[in-house]
Amino acid sequence: MKRIAAIVALGAVAGFWYYETSHAPVNAYKAFAEEILHRRYDAAVAMTDGITAAELARSGTQEKIGAGPTMFQTLFPSRFTIESQERGSDGTITVKATQQVLFNPPGVESVMRPAMMALMKQTVALRKKDSAWKVVSFENSFGGMETVSSR
Repeated sequence: MKRIAAIVALGAVAGFWYYETSHAPVNAYKAFAEEILHRRYDAAVAMTDGITAAELARSGTQEKIGAGPTMFQTLFPSRFTIESQERGSDGTITVKATQQVLFNPPGVESVMRPAMMALMKQTVALRKKDSAWKVVSFENSFGGMETVSSR
C-alpha cells in the first residue's frame, strides 16, 4: 500500500513538473497576448517583469495591423501556433509563436464567425518570479492578413 502511495505521489510530482515547464509558460504567454490584442495594457503590465505600459502600447497588436484599431469591430478569441519553446540556462523560456487574430471589420455584423484573420509573429521570453510566469521581453510583428473563408 505504501508503495502504491509513493508511486502516485511521484506521478503527481512528475505531472506538476511537466505542466510547470511546458504548459504553464505557454498559457501565460497566451493570456498576455490576448490582453495586448484587446489593448488592456495595464492588465498586461501585471503579467510582466519590467516592461512598461508605454512599451507594450508601442508593440500592440492592433497598432501593428494595417489600419490600426479602427479596423476591429468585433474580436474573437485568438488561435495560437507554438513554433518553438526553448529553455535558457537562467531558466528563461523563449516561446516563438503565431497568433491568429480573428476579427470582423466595420460593416460585418456576424457574431457567429470571423470574416478576417491577421497573423502576428511573436517572440516572448518568460521567467518564473513569485510562483508565476512573467513576460520579460515581447516582440510582435505583422505576418499578413486574409479573409477566413479563403483558408
